[in-house]
Order: sequence, then C-alpha cells, then structure tokens
Amino acid sequence: MTDSNVTRRHVLVLGGLTLGVGAVTFAGPGPAWASTAAAGAELVPVAASPVAVLAKVGTEPAAFPRQLAVQVQHSGTDLPAGTQVAISYDPRVYAPLPSAVATVGTRRLHTTSTIATDPETLVTTCTITLAEALPAGNDPVVVVGTASPVLYPRDLVAGPADATAAVGHKDTKPGGRRSLRPSRPHAFGGVATPWGLEVSGVWNRYEWADGKRWYYYPTRITLSSVGPGTTPVAASFSVALDPQVVSDVEIVGARLNDMRHDAGVRLLSDTRTASLFETRWVTRVKLKAGDRLDLELEVRTRRPTGDLLTVKHPTVNLIDMGNHVSQRLTGRTTMSRSDSTWA
Repeated sequence: MTDSNVTRRHVLVLGGLTLGVGAVTFAGPGPAWASTAAAGAELVPVAASPVAVLAKVGTEPAAFPRQLAVQVQHSGTDLPAGTQVAISYDPRVYAPLPSAVATVGTRRLHTTSTIATDPETLVTTCTITLAEALPAGNDPVVVVGTASPVLYPRDLVAGPADATAAVGHKDTKPGGRRSLRPSRPHAFGGVATPWGLEVSGVWNRYEWADGKRWYYYPTRITLSSVGPGTTPVAASFSVALDPQVVSDVEIVGARLNDMRHDAGVRLLSDTRTASLFETRWVTRVKLKAGDRLDLELEVRTRRPTGDLLTVKHPTVNLIDMGNHVSQRLTGRTTMSRSDSTWA
C-alpha cells in the first residue's frame, strides 16, 4: 500500500497513542509487506508525528516513529489464532509498555507476549501472539512501546537500529521484516551538531510578617553549554515573578567563564498583570561547548500588607533558542522554586 488510509475509530489511548475521535492515519514509506507465513496479511505502520534522534556529531537528525505500533490488515482472509506480530526496536530509543496490547476498535484482544534481546546487536524484539481468531476485515492494531528519549549525558544515540515489524504464525518464524521508519520531515533539517544548555542559579529570600512569610527570587542566572556544538542563536531567557512581591528586575552584570564580559543583554519585552510580572531577555552570546554565562540580577521588592491569596512561583526559562531539533535534552532548560510561604 502506498496511499494513506484514514480509519474512524472510537477513543482508545495506549502509551500515548490515540486511536479515534478524529482519525487514525495508517501510513509509511514504501509498500506494506504481505507475509508468506500469514498469507493475505499486510503490516501498515500507525503514523504519528515522528521524533528526532540525535547522533554524536555531523549527521542529520534521524526520524523514528513515536509509537511502536502497526495495523495488521487482512481484508481477504481470516487471521487464525496463533498469529504473531514481532516488533524489533533499539532500547536506547524506545521503552516497552508494561504489557503489549492488541485491539480491534475498542475491544482489547486476548494475547500473550514475550520480549527478548539479541546479545550481539542488543536489538530488542517484542512478540505478541493472538489467542483468538479474527475474521476478515477485523484489522488489529498492535502497540508494544513508545519513544522514550534519554536525558543528557546519555541522550545521543550513535547508529540507532531501525524499528521493524513482521507477521507470521507461532509455528513459523516471522520473516520479511518491514521498516517502521517514517518519512523524514523537512523541518528536521540537514547535517547538524547537537547542542544543549542547562539553566541554574542562585536564589534570595524576601521576608515579611516578622519572617513568617517569604518569597524566593533569582539573584544570579547561569547558562551552561553542554555541547558538543555551539548554540545556533544567542542565549535568551525569561524571568517570571509575582508582582505582589517584585516590582522590577534588571540585569546588572555578566561573566563569561568567570571573566567579566559585555554580554549585550537587553530587555525584549515585559508583561505585567495582577498575577504575573514576566521579563524576556536576549544576549548576544552564542555559547560554545563548556562555556558558562553568569548573569547578575537586581530585583526590587515591595512589601505585601499581609497574607496573599495566591502566588506566582518564580521561574526562569530558556526562550527563542532556534533549532530545537538539534537541541539536546538536558532536562534543565528551566528553574523554579515552589517553597515560598505566603499565607
């Protein structure tokens, strides 16, 4: 099958995969594979927005399916009990569901499943076996796992193995594997060097009501580059605070790798409401691998008259950092505190 088919289904959510309400698109590059072990059956990947997998250096971000899921289409023949679908994947990219699942519409099928890892290739295969026969036209969807990106420093995957699937019968070894790799989106771009930033900092505590109430705000923001590439655009960030406690924020100094530095920090915009005071800043510094930019803040506070009904917890976020496809998952692109006491 070379054309995309759209199938209407009831709601079914499995490991982040939603089948129904709108529509589920079954599609993939190239033809579906017709199994000789399960004559008349075709495997069609379940399309979803692909995920980018980054290698170490100088390669294009690779596109991988977000879910390890296929539909077994068999319009001209019945599927006997004992039919097996084997899906293989790289465990550096995917995590298996607690239990593999096969469904037709909203009905979960009776199945068994096993997981094995090849000791040489380290590729993992989940094999799900149907315990019941399915008449022609009842096309099961099999889901065994979902993409599970690993955080820095183990987030770069050199030579990731393709996710593949095969269909057969428990008395025969599934063969004729079909790649589940989706078409590579144009937005993934060309050859790129991964880059990443971590946000950290120093907090100060403002107190009122004889020290029984307090609020934290940042006095220093540190942006650290984990490399291996240079950030594609100058570092920029936002600072969100509670206007009941903070009246103004300024960046009054910068140090690059422990040396005084003119970082060209300027205010892009600010937002002031009754519950939010947010400032957005940009520098002119593109951080290289190992660089650390320390920014000193001057924060002016105002004393609340008493307890506060609610509070906006202080938050610092990276913003507008450009090519997110090649941005590493550091897990530290924001910092916040939720331990203020205001009532």
